[in-house]
Amino acid sequence: MNEEPSADESSLPLSRREFALGGGALALGGTSAYMALSGSTSSEQSYIVRQGKLRWEVDPLSYNDETVEAFYNYQSSSGTANPPVDIVKEPAASQMFIYEGPVGSSLVFLHGSSQAESGGTAFFKLSGLSRSKGEWAVRDDTMGFDDDFEKWEGGNAKVKWEWSAGHTDGGAFWGVGDSSSTIKVTPKTLRGVDAWRFLSGEPSNTRGFELADQKPVSIRPADGKRQVKRANIKIMPGTNPNEFDPYAKDRILVAIRSPPKNADASEWVTPSDVDPGNFSVNFGSRSYLAGGNGASPQKYFRKDGTLFLEYKTKTANFTLDSADGFLVGKTGSYTWFRGSDTVQPGGFNNAETDVPLVVTDLNANPEGGDKANLAKEYVEFKNDGQTALDLTGHTVVDTEGWEFHLPDGFTLQAGEKFRLHTGDGQWDENDLYWDVTHPVWDNDGDTITVTDESGTTVLRHRYPAQ
Repeated sequence: MNEEPSADESSLPLSRREFALGGGALALGGTSAYMALSGSTSSEQSYIVRQGKLRWEVDPLSYNDETVEAFYNYQSSSGTANPPVDIVKEPAASQMFIYEGPVGSSLVFLHGSSQAESGGTAFFKLSGLSRSKGEWAVRDDTMGFDDDFEKWEGGNAKVKWEWSAGHTDGGAFWGVGDSSSTIKVTPKTLRGVDAWRFLSGEPSNTRGFELADQKPVSIRPADGKRQVKRANIKIMPGTNPNEFDPYAKDRILVAIRSPPKNADASEWVTPSDVDPGNFSVNFGSRSYLAGGNGASPQKYFRKDGTLFLEYKTKTANFTLDSADGFLVGKTGSYTWFRGSDTVQPGGFNNAETDVPLVVTDLNANPEGGDKANLAKEYVEFKNDGQTALDLTGHTVVDTEGWEFHLPDGFTLQAGEKFRLHTGDGQWDENDLYWDVTHPVWDNDGDTITVTDESGTTVLRHRYPAQ
């Protein structure tokens, strides 16, 4: 549920920092000079995040015209961040995002949570952060002093964040957004971290792009030419379940299909856009592609408007615990695309659990069109067990990463159902509303995933059934 900030939250203090300008000092209230130091970022600015062959186009977060320091809202008494909206989806997670404030943009790191049952370590090496154009606006340190931000070395920085149970650690570097610069983040150590992700969108409705451990990530502003589009793909079309031996010398078929009905055409590639003869189209597991690798097609053909590509199964580098496969490529000099689908290497259904939550109904294509009837687009869930099911901390997510977080205390009694509607409406025990302004569930097929508060998948429902 989207809640209005409380009186305390809406009146968060502004930055207490002073910025050296020439021989004097400039308080945060001197907005014009502050903006001149780094340049402000337009609300239309997006960023390209790259990890190996994987790319995402992300939007910065912003909230009520607050500065990044006010939004992060570090509480020295408790040693934790306290943002006005809940962006900490999992206690054992490390998150990055761009925050756009009234006087420029910042790259934010946030590790741990006030609900974390154990601590962790995140040791990153950073490059591309300019000392002449920016500085650390937030230093979250549970020790009470800034001992984790190491000295700058040759324009680079090394930061070792450590946090204990029930605390956070992190920071925000203000002064990013120069279209000529690329920021590089290289994780040297991630300990006590179950998920590393980059957030995009509105703070109350973010989507998180999962990153692979131990692989560097680069971030740069989109320059108006470069963009990342989506591809509607199906791995092993017509096969249910899509079981395969990841170590066999067989081939695996991947189909690029037309965009879903009523989809925004500007966000998707069509099969005819993709030319494997002139541009590479790589396929494989997330970690393999994040490392700059990928399988190349051995053969491709077109049939009934769909592009089919054949890959050597072994070279796609799946493991027995892989749950998703990714297809990435280019359609031109400045346009990349990506698509994903679930997989079952070794015949294992990696989403099966003992949690009796099931999908019993779905209306992905409401009469009259998706965009005009968002409240009528819904997924219906049922507790198919014999006891009450506490769904506190559970998250519903689609293939593209749009997330809905079930409210604290939400309990589904045995045999009962509830519907999650895409649009807005009046909440009650049987109907929850996502309150987004665009369709979530693709008409031609999607994957409905539910994870618990620890990030474990408790439900994965694919439609249409093959």
